[in-house]
Amino acid sequence: MSEIKQTKHKLEIVKNGQDRSPDTSYTEYLSQDSKKVPDFMVEENFEYLGSDDIDTSRYISREFFEKEKECMWTRVWQFACRVEDIPEVGDSLVYDILDWSFLIVRSDENTIKAFYNSCLHRGRRIKTERGFGNQLECPFHGFCWHLDGSLKFTPAPWDFAHIKDKDFSLPEVRVEIWQGFVFINMDDNAVPLEEYLAPIPEHHKRWDLGNCKKVIHVSKVVPGNWKTVQEAFMESFHATLIHPEILPFQADENARYDLYGDHMNRNIALTGKPSPNLKNVDEQEILDTIFYGSGRMAADDKIIVPEGEEARKVAAQAMREAFAAADGHDYSDASDAEMLDAIVYNVFPNFSPWGGFPKNLIYRFRPNGNREDSAIMEAMFLQRNHKDPEKQEPYEPIPIHYLSEDENWEDAEELTGIGYIFDQDMGNIPEVERGIRTNKRGKLTYANYQESRLRHWHRTIDKYIAKGPFKP
Repeated sequence: MSEIKQTKHKLEIVKNGQDRSPDTSYTEYLSQDSKKVPDFMVEENFEYLGSDDIDTSRYISREFFEKEKECMWTRVWQFACRVEDIPEVGDSLVYDILDWSFLIVRSDENTIKAFYNSCLHRGRRIKTERGFGNQLECPFHGFCWHLDGSLKFTPAPWDFAHIKDKDFSLPEVRVEIWQGFVFINMDDNAVPLEEYLAPIPEHHKRWDLGNCKKVIHVSKVVPGNWKTVQEAFMESFHATLIHPEILPFQADENARYDLYGDHMNRNIALTGKPSPNLKNVDEQEILDTIFYGSGRMAADDKIIVPEGEEARKVAAQAMREAFAAADGHDYSDASDAEMLDAIVYNVFPNFSPWGGFPKNLIYRFRPNGNREDSAIMEAMFLQRNHKDPEKQEPYEPIPIHYLSEDENWEDAEELTGIGYIFDQDMGNIPEVERGIRTNKRGKLTYANYQESRLRHWHRTIDKYIAKGPFKP
């Protein structure tokens, strides 16, 4: 190819957003897996979304925040809780988002309902926290409803002759369940949940998160717009500077990004090969960093990489054996990728369930109350139930560990090594917020590929805003 034609070819690639890291790609690494990798992990699904700058007002403007509130949050499926959070009939908990509060209730053995958490008398929130009981009673005057939302008791009934029982049931919000995750949607005309989530139900079928229980749940208020906080976890190439400890074993610039429809995208970062930004790392160092630097295994169980073998394959096999011993399931056909890699799915607007077989990490991000400059970040872990029912221990719903303003993620000991990683991100987020507010251009410049998931979410937000305000 002549020099002129080479230049033209390069310009066309840049124009179409097809540039990728010159290092070995994630998809290429999958061809070296010791097992068969599921097709849905091998198949790439990318769409070039342009190179336009992003206006800073989307993060700091009260007006834009109100548009999200009125047009988007009212129409989307939102992860409210896990089914095991309310296992018994009469169990309930509260899910708050912006101005809205919802009461999630197990009304009978096979039914979970969600109600607007507002007494129909004077408006007080009926519940403020997790609870249990055979009725839903307002603490203000004692108006009371059955678990199915129908009116049970009216105090001083002589003074409320105008109340008709059939018209005084608690208003419901739509509920659907996928793989043990309970979702709500204020829009009764929204598409069914599984259609909204597509193709994540098909992808996750193999990992069966419905056969898991939540074993960790940590929550922290973070000083930043909810998108600023979430986007800190939506691309891998920030790891080079923010998380240098993981460079010996984690891909960053050669991670993979996939986009699906309006409501789902995926970032997969390979574990077991060094970052392209780190050279001359031997296989033993890779394995040591995966297991002992991250707290996955105790140092006294140190595994040695046999000469001529790869740390990634050795680590994956060690994980198969450890998980099989712990929960009785057969992982012999699980790929190296499914045992090790960071397979991070994002469901619009704020729910991130990781894929794979080890303890699945779940993120949830949302505005802190009605503030555009403060967010709530939650990290949860699911653990697979033992294959043998007789070895399954009775499950008690775990309390949420709320970190105070002065506490770090690392203070939540149950998070082990990942708490330290979160704290590195937390140290960066306030500076991103301040920098956005002092940005003279009023514009942010995203990468075409590595930040395509950010572009994807902003495009979807705009689609909801274009529909105009929606009143539930």
